[in-house]
Amino acid sequence: MSKIDRMMSAIDPVPHAPEQGQEARELFHEIVATPVKVRRRVRWPMLIPVAAALAAAAVLGVAFIPPDTPSGIAPPAALAFQHSGDDWIVTVKDLYADPERFASEFKARGFDIRLSITPGSPSTAGHVTSRELSEGARIEEESVECESPGGRCVVSFRIPADFKNSAQIDFARPARPGERYRTAGDVDATGELLHCVPFRGMTVDEVRAALAERDGSIEEFRVGKRSDRAQQVPGSWFVEDAVPTSPGQVLVWAQPDRVKFTPEQTSYVNKRMAGCPRD
Repeated sequence: MSKIDRMMSAIDPVPHAPEQGQEARELFHEIVATPVKVRRRVRWPMLIPVAAALAAAAVLGVAFIPPDTPSGIAPPAALAFQHSGDDWIVTVKDLYADPERFASEFKARGFDIRLSITPGSPSTAGHVTSRELSEGARIEEESVECESPGGRCVVSFRIPADFKNSAQIDFARPARPGERYRTAGDVDATGELLHCVPFRGMTVDEVRAALAERDGSIEEFRVGKRSDRAQQVPGSWFVEDAVPTSPGQVLVWAQPDRVKFTPEQTSYVNKRMAGCPRD
């Protein structure tokens, strides 16, 4: 029996066991709370809206303004506008611009559009994570793609020249070192720290070792029915769930008893492992 098979056999399906993981993701926003509202609805398993990269529009440059720049000099534009038939192609030139700068530049063109670009975990980087359009509004992704890990993104949208509606678009970019994620995918999704690791039901020590092999670590634990914070738990405890919080770190829900899953959850874990190499 291989190592992965032994890990998978530790999952004990129970037909009427409570569903795991929902509380973990609902608490994610509390853990990385910031003033900007994130309209990401999370579930287990979660689906993140994926914006396909249709065509490369431009290579982006990130503009930085020295702090001693005279106040009379305006910063470079955060957005570039180019006519294309009856539409505008709007390309993001500064991924790190404040949302108010984006809104101001859109407003100067007569558009009521708000754009927020925030750090996301690897499986979300390069994706539109949320959009709210007023009735009848049409905005299309012309090119939305990021190099992850990294920081270079191509982000452009096609907007009708006569756009008179309102819109809010949230986009995830790769996180820089030390940044906390504002959006996060499943910790075992492609590109994430525990991809191809059947971590649910493993011991804390086993998960810690799997993370260490990928230069990752456990930032903190949540324990008990109220998900109380804990810096450390016994290595023999079992991992119920986990979520990425920042580059190289995850938050783990752990408990002293063996984790029990419904048959549906066991099937989901098996599907996530499909195509993964086995020892």
